[in-house]
Amino acid sequence: MIKILFLLIWTSILAFAGEKLSIPPYIALSAFILIVGLFFWGIYKAVKTKKTVYVLALLPFILLMAGMFFI
Repeated sequence: MIKILFLLIWTSILAFAGEKLSIPPYIALSAFILIVGLFFWGIYKAVKTKKTVYVLALLPFILLMAGMFFI
């Protein structure tokens, strides 16, 4: 568990080491973690319940990917 925590902290430090962001890095990192978590939760619920309404949970991830494409 400590290795995973260290990896997450070190990765976030390296990701924002030289970047000038308009928002604080902890908000950007929190939003990214939330979007990825929502992505996997949507896949899990869609597969488990076989309801397509949970596919809407994938929308923030798709928008994030599109935004990263245009950056």
